[in-house]
Amino acid sequence: MLPSLIAYQSQNVDYFTSYSPPQLQIILFFFSLYLVAVGQGGHKPCTQAFGANQFDGQNLEECKSKRSFFNWWLFGVSTGTSVTYLIVSYIEDNFNWGLGFGIPYIVMVAALLVFLLGTRTYWFTIKGNGESPFVRIGKVFVEARP
Repeated sequence: MLPSLIAYQSQNVDYFTSYSPPQLQIILFFFSLYLVAVGQGGHKPCTQAFGANQFDGQNLEECKSKRSFFNWWLFGVSTGTSVTYLIVSYIEDNFNWGLGFGIPYIVMVAALLVFLLGTRTYWFTIKGNGESPFVRIGKVFVEARP
């Protein structure tokens, strides 16, 4: 029997009624799903590039450190994902879903705070002649047109 069907029997006749969630709930579900997809699509490549941008490519010692950074970055992402799946699924199965979603939320807020507290220490950036990043991106689109 499908989970969206409710079966009941009346006078030896089987009846199936289907139900669907309200339209607002469907809209919120897909909006949330797309918001997560956009967030992950923007977050994953940017963190890797931002970390690599902190090393000077002209310095031999920093080039070695950059290679080490990528190794540790991938190790951290893989380990963090695995541990999170184990811990969160245990918490959701044995306690409740609110706590299972609340703990990653608190950890993400703490990570954001640590990131923001360290902004004064991020030192190596490439300046684009004082132009806005949006102007530089626009120039790429202008140059790339057919």
